[in-house]
Amino acid sequence: MAAPVKLLVGSLVWVEDPDVAWIDGEVVQVNGEEVTVNCSDDKTAVINVSKIYAKDAEAPECGVDDMTRLAYLHEPGVLDNLKRRYDINEIYSYTGNILIAVNPFKKLPHLYDLSVMEDYKGAALGELKPHPFAIADAAYRQMINEGISQSILVSGESGAGKTESTKMLMRYLAFMGGRAASEGRSVEQQVLESNPVLEAFGNAKTVRNNNSSRFGKFVELQFDRRGRISGAAIRTYLLERSRVCQVSDPERNYHCFYMLCAAPKEDVERFKLGNPKIFHYLNQSHCHRLDGIDDAEEYIATRRAMGIVGINPEEQDAIFRVVAAILHLGNIEFVKGSETDSSQPKDDESRYHLTTAAELLMCDEKALEDSLCKRVIVTRDESITKCLDPDAAAISRDTLAKIVYSHLFDWLVDKINSSIGQDPDSNSLIGVLDIYGFESFKTNSFEQFCINLTNEKLQQHFNQHVFKMEQEEYTREEIDWSYIEFIDNQDVLDLIEKKPGGIIALLDEACMFPRSTHETFAQKLYQTFSSHKRFSKPKLSRTDFTICHYAGDVTYQTDHFLDKNKDYVIAEHQALLTASKCAFVAGLFPPLPESSKSSKFSSIGSNFKHQLQSLLETLNATEPHYVRCVKPNTLLKPAIFENANVLQQLRCGGVMEAIRISCAGYPTRRTFDEFRSRFKILAPEVLTGSCDEIDACKRILGKAQLQGYQIGKTKVFLRAGQMAELDNRRTEVLGISATIIQRKFRSYYARKNFILLRISAIQIQALCRGQVGRRMFQHKRREAASVIIQKDLRMYLARKAYTQQCWSAVVVQTCMRGMTARNEFYFRRRTRAAVLIQSHCRRYLARCNYIRKRKFAICMQCAWRRSMAVRELRKLKMAAKETAALQDAKVKLEKQVEELTCQLELEKRMRADIEEEKSRENANLQQALLELQNEFQETKAGLVLELEAAKKAAEQEDKMHENAKLQQDLQELQIEFQDTKARLVMELEAAKKAAEQEDKSFENAKLKQALLELQIEFQETKAGLIMELEAAKEAAKQVPLTQEVSVLPDVPVTHQVQINTFTTEIEQPKASIKESPAAQQELVSNLTAENEQLKALVTGVRGIDHEWISKLTTENEHLKAMVSSLENKIDEAEKKYEETHKISEERLKQVLDAESKIIELKTSMQRLEEKLSDIETEDQILRQQTLLKSSTIQLSDQLPLENGHQMTMANKETPSTTPKKGFGSESFRKSLDERQRESLSILLNCVAEDLGFSQGKPVAAFTIYKCLLNWKSFEMDKTNTFDRLIQLIGSAIEKEDDNNHMAYWLSNSSTLLFLLQRTMKTSSAQGGAANQKPPQPTSFFGRMTQGFRSSANLPVDIVRSVEAKYPALLFKQQLTAYVEKIYGIIRDNLKKELSPFLSSCIKAPRTQSEQFGDDSPPSNQWQSVIDCLNILLVTLKDNLVPPMLAQKMFSQIFSHVNVQLLNSLLQRHQYSFSDGEYVKSGLDQLEAWCGQATEEYVGWSWDELKHIRQAVGFLVIQPKSSITYDDLINNLCPVLSVHQLDRLFTLLSDDDEETHSIPPDVVSRIKELMTDDGDDSQGEANDSCLLEDIPSIPFSIDDITGSMQERDFTGIRPPARLLENAAFQFLQE
Repeated sequence: MAAPVKLLVGSLVWVEDPDVAWIDGEVVQVNGEEVTVNCSDDKTAVINVSKIYAKDAEAPECGVDDMTRLAYLHEPGVLDNLKRRYDINEIYSYTGNILIAVNPFKKLPHLYDLSVMEDYKGAALGELKPHPFAIADAAYRQMINEGISQSILVSGESGAGKTESTKMLMRYLAFMGGRAASEGRSVEQQVLESNPVLEAFGNAKTVRNNNSSRFGKFVELQFDRRGRISGAAIRTYLLERSRVCQVSDPERNYHCFYMLCAAPKEDVERFKLGNPKIFHYLNQSHCHRLDGIDDAEEYIATRRAMGIVGINPEEQDAIFRVVAAILHLGNIEFVKGSETDSSQPKDDESRYHLTTAAELLMCDEKALEDSLCKRVIVTRDESITKCLDPDAAAISRDTLAKIVYSHLFDWLVDKINSSIGQDPDSNSLIGVLDIYGFESFKTNSFEQFCINLTNEKLQQHFNQHVFKMEQEEYTREEIDWSYIEFIDNQDVLDLIEKKPGGIIALLDEACMFPRSTHETFAQKLYQTFSSHKRFSKPKLSRTDFTICHYAGDVTYQTDHFLDKNKDYVIAEHQALLTASKCAFVAGLFPPLPESSKSSKFSSIGSNFKHQLQSLLETLNATEPHYVRCVKPNTLLKPAIFENANVLQQLRCGGVMEAIRISCAGYPTRRTFDEFRSRFKILAPEVLTGSCDEIDACKRILGKAQLQGYQIGKTKVFLRAGQMAELDNRRTEVLGISATIIQRKFRSYYARKNFILLRISAIQIQALCRGQVGRRMFQHKRREAASVIIQKDLRMYLARKAYTQQCWSAVVVQTCMRGMTARNEFYFRRRTRAAVLIQSHCRRYLARCNYIRKRKFAICMQCAWRRSMAVRELRKLKMAAKETAALQDAKVKLEKQVEELTCQLELEKRMRADIEEEKSRENANLQQALLELQNEFQETKAGLVLELEAAKKAAEQEDKMHENAKLQQDLQELQIEFQDTKARLVMELEAAKKAAEQEDKSFENAKLKQALLELQIEFQETKAGLIMELEAAKEAAKQVPLTQEVSVLPDVPVTHQVQINTFTTEIEQPKASIKESPAAQQELVSNLTAENEQLKALVTGVRGIDHEWISKLTTENEHLKAMVSSLENKIDEAEKKYEETHKISEERLKQVLDAESKIIELKTSMQRLEEKLSDIETEDQILRQQTLLKSSTIQLSDQLPLENGHQMTMANKETPSTTPKKGFGSESFRKSLDERQRESLSILLNCVAEDLGFSQGKPVAAFTIYKCLLNWKSFEMDKTNTFDRLIQLIGSAIEKEDDNNHMAYWLSNSSTLLFLLQRTMKTSSAQGGAANQKPPQPTSFFGRMTQGFRSSANLPVDIVRSVEAKYPALLFKQQLTAYVEKIYGIIRDNLKKELSPFLSSCIKAPRTQSEQFGDDSPPSNQWQSVIDCLNILLVTLKDNLVPPMLAQKMFSQIFSHVNVQLLNSLLQRHQYSFSDGEYVKSGLDQLEAWCGQATEEYVGWSWDELKHIRQAVGFLVIQPKSSITYDDLINNLCPVLSVHQLDRLFTLLSDDDEETHSIPPDVVSRIKELMTDDGDDSQGEANDSCLLEDIPSIPFSIDDITGSMQERDFTGIRPPARLLENAAFQFLQE
């Protein structure tokens, strides 16, 4: 009813709900055609935009009186307006001039008192609140002013309040036109009082209502020229007779029976009545009393009403006597009598009720019994009396009761009409129609059938009236309007009442035949209306039928249709009651005239149809007014509003149809003032007052750019959905304005708070810094004073102790050194000689052992390397012999190349980082070297002074040669130390250069061993120097004792100082290594190299075995020659591998050629088999012809063949004459086979070209499918058609690098696969021989023979199911494999294109603009990635690849991008904030591309990048010090593993910025989780943190079929090249 509009986030809408029909909500997300709505019940729903209706946010809380004034006129808007008004006890609403009355199920006396009628007197419709008085006043005023008769139609289902609404209408009309009549009773009073009488005899309790009218009533109020009521008449329709005898629980019978049982005691005794439970017609239900209703009081009120309407007391007694007699008739039971098939009263109780009924009816008891138990059949000659069995007697009893009650009710209506009187001179009347509403129960019989026919008639009248009012509105406003279509139910009316083929006509026909039953009647309906769209037969019933009414489908049971349709009185009953002694009873059944006995058959259905036609003629002659009554709930309780129930009643009542008619034109209508005040914000210039209302509205509509609206005289008319569009634009303007105001206010408020906080912080900082500074100054002053005091005290104490110890030591040394020196001199001289010999011997042995071990190690290494090279060569030769292995090796090598490329990039980054670290370490080492040089100069100066002192002391000695020797030794040590120092400096520089060229991983392993060797050699060197110093001491012992005291004490001190100085020089680098962990490894390697050089120099001084060195050199050259020979062999192996690879490719081509030849051989074999089967079939036909001795065989001129050919066959002559081209001849068969092969070749040549697309579908796939279907290839047991098609597709996709070509064949193959899936069905299981179908002919000749037996020129559906054979099923499997292969090729091609760019996307480019801080755009690497994606997307769209395949492809590609980027990030060794920002900007570009590409082709591919998005988002977030563990795991990085988070922490650990530091508790928590996982090795941790790319096929045949279900293949134009060929004319069908 409402056109879909553009929805925005925040719009209020209505959505369907299974519980409450419609529920309101707010739009939170709009994604194309899908909208996410937060409903008012706190549920979230994703719904298509076509199923959503806009909600008016400015709708008043109490609703609107006239629902045509709603901003959005649709089902949820109407339902919500009714509910809002019902909640505040506003039970009446308008829809135009239609009144909708909702039953409140409680008394509202303030709405119907006399003052209210005075208010509505003369008020225009719509001036006051909606009310039945307004409808009645409008009808009365229109009748008076225009002189046109009026009618008010009150409708609704049972319990909706139709009767009460009718009373209110008649009450108001009586108030407006009442006057005093003769005999003290006014006409209007009699009309009003007739309602209780008719309700007592025509109303009953049903499941839905306690006072349901079981008849239709049309009250005509006649008025004179002055507007006074001058007469009235009441017409009734279709009283429910069956209720007299049959009552369902918990319903009740008619009220009069219960009133009579509750009558005063004298009346009860007179009529011999009692409790209702004792009567069969009343005790079928357990409900005998109604809540809040006293049957005794109702009996007295009914008596009073009867008196008012003109029924005297005698007639009243007679009426209730008849009612009592009906109750007694119901208690008469029958049993089998003495005669065959006879019956009689069951017992004395039944006899008592029989007697009582006869007394009340004043007829003969025996005659009453005979009329119930016997039938008289009158023939031409005599009358035959037939006895009835007990069941027939009971049916006769019920028939008598129903006919008596029906005549009684008709007498009451006639009596009321005659008592009220009619005015023959009246020209104006107002008719009030109180008719039953649409009924659909679990069991629907003849009464519901007639009731629903009445509602169908009235609905047609209602639709015509509403349509007429819409046209009058448009004409009154002088706007253009077009013809508005409305649902016409004329076809249902024709189905029911059309002559001679309607349901009522068929029912009358069935009633006229005595042997007709409801089964034969139902079968007649099925045969007659089997093709009628409004008629259907239920599956589980043989006698029911269903009619599709305007309000829904209703299923009717035909069990009692025939009995209830018969409208005649049994002759025995007629005679019995006519002869009654009671004048009243005899008057109910007057004697029938002789002419009526021979009249036509009369039925209730036909009579009712004529009454209904008369009613419609009366309504068409009047101006109608409508009151639609609605029952808000099925519990019949107040304050309960069931949306689904009310909505169904609105649809049944035609209110929704009236709204639909209104929506077809201009449903939204606003006055100029209302429209301008609501939408003036869209055009603020209209507020200046320079334009009038019409111009203002035109400007607003023009600025909104709406089309199709109309400007009337007083209103603006908008099409469906335009009001919602205006409201959306108004909401946008208001939202933008609110955003600006909020932004300004928040900016002002935030700046004000910031200024206050900054001032406060500055003041607090100033105070705190002053206090801290003062305390710091006092602390430092005290500390300085304490240090000075401690220094002076320690100096005094140390000096004093030193003076005492020095004096004592000098005295002791003076005495002891002389004696000790003399004793040890001789011992040390011997010891020095022995040690010297031992040192030379040990050195020689150790060197020989070392050289031998090194030689053996080199030989073993060479042998092992040779064996490994031979083994690798053997493997290469083995691999070269296998083509499949070479292909695998090729793939592996390509992967290794990619991995090596990635590793090379990583190594380049690592080397750059190492060079930076080494530059810093070199600077530290240079500084350490300068410090060593300074210390060496100081030590050298000290040694020079000591040497000069030693020289002076030695001049005074007698033995100059000993002093000279000692000086020579000291000089040698000094020279050796200088040389060692120089070599250490040179070797340090050489080690620096060598270390820069070595691999970091190799250095770490080597440095540990070198450090140990350095420590050992340092100890050995230190021991050797000590031994040399000891030798110098022994030489000094030869000096005289007098001089020994002054000289010898200084000599060992000098050597010890030299040793300590050398030790300090060695230990200082070691200390610097410990202090600088970053430079430790390189410095240790330098020291190791220096130590090796020192050992080589010492060995060279003491003598080097040049011969041994020459041998080692020779062996080294030999090893180099072996290595070069191995390299030559490897080159030769590579060349042989290339030659073998070429040979394998040639062999592969030969294998493919052999396969094609095998396929051709198979094809020829199948052709031979088909020829053989043709020969066998021909032989069978010839045998049959010989046996039958047929003289002639005639064939039709045009023979339809299965592949579309048509041949002109000449008439065959006698068997002796050989036909020119006979049916079974070899030439005819060969021509057919050749034509089929030619047709297949033409098809393959045609589809091998790019045929393009038609109607958005691939032409090649459709053409192949239709040819296969027409040739019946799916049903063949043997055929080569599918093999040739597979060969065609395989050869067509050899261009793997052309994505456009591959996408074209992907579209065709997937579409063909979809058609095959929809067409093929496998053969059913083998059943009995009788149920098996004959085998399908395998040859073309046999298929043609079978085609002759089938009918020609049958239409062929585009897609239909066939029973597929094995070749067709195999072809579907092969085609599925090709679809997956083509999909994988396109996907892998894009991965190859993206790989070079992805390796550069993880690190930001170092451009000159970035160094100077300029804002430069991101590198074009990300743009290249997006360009590749765009190219693929355009290719897929151009070739109409199914969107499902595109979604799967992009999902896998994005997953590949996610894996590559995350693995590259985790394998890095250094983190840069600019790198993270660069990656984040690239991901933002990818997200924008996904939004532009739409979800149809991209789907949810963006979610595949969640790992890299979360990792990069964590790296660039600032600051990181405030991150908690829960935020990290739940919000920032929920999908990253513990190892991946630990690796990210490692990347951040090298950053010096405080903002990049992670809280220690978070790091420790991650470490604990890693410890719990049991990851001990670093390699396993690195592998666990990396992702894997899974190259699988993510779809199945069912996915393809499900995504292409809605495709329509009609209208596709086949290739013109094929249409020109006569063999493919079937493609034009």
